[in-house]
Amino acid sequence: MSFEWTTPGSTSVQRGPSWSEMVSEACRLMGYSDPELLRYRGTDLQILEFFGQKKGNFAPLTNWLVRKLDVDDDAIKQSRVHTALAALSNSKTYYTTNYDDLLERSLRLAGRQVRVVARERDIGGNEPVEVVKFHGDFNNPDLMVFSEAHYYKRLRYDTPLDFKLRSDLLNRVALFVGYSFSDVNIGLLFDQLNELLKTLPDSDTGKRAYIVVNNPSDFEYTLFQKRNIEIIPTFGDKRTETLVEVLKEIVA
Repeated sequence: MSFEWTTPGSTSVQRGPSWSEMVSEACRLMGYSDPELLRYRGTDLQILEFFGQKKGNFAPLTNWLVRKLDVDDDAIKQSRVHTALAALSNSKTYYTTNYDDLLERSLRLAGRQVRVVARERDIGGNEPVEVVKFHGDFNNPDLMVFSEAHYYKRLRYDTPLDFKLRSDLLNRVALFVGYSFSDVNIGLLFDQLNELLKTLPDSDTGKRAYIVVNNPSDFEYTLFQKRNIEIIPTFGDKRTETLVEVLKEIVA
């Protein structure tokens, strides 16, 4: 989910970099002025795998992301989605695949005490809210999931954070925001979630997991229904506004 905000006193919307923009920057950092030349030869994950091999590490790309997401508290307060997420007072656990610290900062700006969980040693504590960085973050660069090899390792789902995720899914209702079947690891996670839920007593309705989908078609309804995940539909081209409305309705 790309960070979005408006500058105070202005109506123009500013956005953080998308995954595609990050991959394009990786191409430029390697000297390819036209990223499509590499996309013709491989997937985005393979391009990032190539980047890691050529550069020796992902520090140049991480530094670029840090600069792009260096926003102040006022900008975070102007983010409608982050403000709405922070207002979900009954939500105690947030999982994110984003690397930045904007979600936890938005929660703290809303007056909520937060513990960031990126490693096994972070699990547990007295803070009432936790943000689980499922793909690592800037404070844990060695855990950041960038390349094809990183994703293959992530797909094993055999780390302490994976065990925590399974536990949380079994004990809570899950709401997915900003994900789709085009996310390779999320598709597998949905399958595993379905396997978990269908073996539980009284879980045949599948109302334990929901996903917000903009302008859903029969394609999404069929695939998510097969996995017992209920779609919360939004419609129109203003995805941010409709998502915020859904989050506000949950609070109400």
